[in-house]
Amino acid sequence: MIEFAVLAALALVVAIYLAFPGAEEGVAEPADVAALRARRAVLLHELRELNDDLAAGRIAEADRLAGRRALGAELRAVTEALRMHDDAGVPS
Repeated sequence: MIEFAVLAALALVVAIYLAFPGAEEGVAEPADVAALRARRAVLLHELRELNDDLAAGRIAEADRLAGRRALGAELRAVTEALRMHDDAGVPS
């Protein structure tokens, strides 16, 4: 069930990204930055899903915390990579 939710979230992120490209039409965003942004959106969605699952009683608090720890490390790495791009002058 969670695999389906992750796949659906990824599909939603890609659909939104394709439907609403950046406001700056003339400036192309590097592919790696776009991939990082998409991955960050998926990770944030997965964190929200953990909270929703806990609220619905589908998982225990310990499972939510374990899931947040697992996702948190990757989310920090992705966010730091995005910050490095922004600091280097890459358009957001």
